[in-house]
Amino acid sequence: MEAFIKALEVCIERKVDFIVVSGELFDSNIPDMALANQAVKKLRELREQGIEVYVVYGSHDYSPTQASIVDLLESAGLFFKVTKGDVIEGKLQLRFVTDKKTGAKLVGISGRKSGIEREYFEILDKDGLEKEPGFKIFVFHGAVTEYKPALISEAESFPISNLPKAFQYYAAGHIHDRTEGKLPGYDCIQYPGTLFAGDYRDLEENASGRDRGFLIVSFDDRVRNVEFVKVSVCDYALVQYDATNKNSIKVQQELMEQAKSLDIKGKVVLIKVKGELSGGNTSDIDFMSIRKIIEEKMALHVSINHFGLRSKEYADIKVGVEDIQEVERKLFKENIGTVKVSQSKLKGDAGVQLSLELIGVLRQEPKLNELKKDYESRMVRSGAETLKLEGVLG
Repeated sequence: MEAFIKALEVCIERKVDFIVVSGELFDSNIPDMALANQAVKKLRELREQGIEVYVVYGSHDYSPTQASIVDLLESAGLFFKVTKGDVIEGKLQLRFVTDKKTGAKLVGISGRKSGIEREYFEILDKDGLEKEPGFKIFVFHGAVTEYKPALISEAESFPISNLPKAFQYYAAGHIHDRTEGKLPGYDCIQYPGTLFAGDYRDLEENASGRDRGFLIVSFDDRVRNVEFVKVSVCDYALVQYDATNKNSIKVQQELMEQAKSLDIKGKVVLIKVKGELSGGNTSDIDFMSIRKIIEEKMALHVSINHFGLRSKEYADIKVGVEDIQEVERKLFKENIGTVKVSQSKLKGDAGVQLSLELIGVLRQEPKLNELKKDYESRMVRSGAETLKLEGVLG
């Protein structure tokens, strides 16, 4: 939230004409209401300053079965969705939204779970969009195959040819790292990356020196300048510990000593433990006690990653990666063939992707003051959406 507010304060100070959010303004279609309230206050300040906001859904703040916070805030007049259109004779015909102050024309396609936004691209009437005159911005949320980072090489993506040509600017979301490109017919493709962090890997990259922020774009009849504006909200402490050839007792002792010696007040603390124990089990190590020591030293946040740590008896299970999402992806891919299923969407890469998305749903925790029955209902609904079980949704 602090990163969000800082970014908008820079926009107000710099007197930008408008703001584009290319998906995932929130991490859920119904986010924590206390955080949403803070966001609404800042968005209202933008409106008072005459700064319009244009958005598309991301894969997290979209829901096919119920209204999203994005819909609510559009109804309240705090921003505009640029995804208006109709399917006419099998073709998706999008309607441009024209920014009154600059005359820029915006249109876009939202992100969806399971990469189903590809269905929209497949029926998109690109000719009509390409023939439209003026300064045009295409807003989308998804990974373009040609610019997909190696870390997400197996994730859903679509080729650049899915996008309409002849736009002066392509405002892209979904890839967490700052990425930019230019291909014939596609002059300026810009991923600003996440404003702060979406997962442990992002935090680790932040701690290793990666800058996070957003883009300020200057244009007239074409883009004249793209400026990356850094947003920094906290300091980090990254501890990388190799447990190779040490038993669980030794690892516990050394991690406790390191935790006590750290200067971490007000910092995001990341502990990354990897290697093969010479004796004992990973479960012997009391990571909760290590966390408690760090929290008592007034750390801003603590994250302990020990997915790369293994006991000797389990050394034959080698996945070759340490990020939890990649560990899960690798294990699913190696084992999905052992499960007999009849539906094609549960097999191969499609089955792996669906499994990962379902795990993501199951990790959701109850919201503040959410009743147990409401939490269970939300989980069932989200799971059914992911699996496309329409009967359950009803």
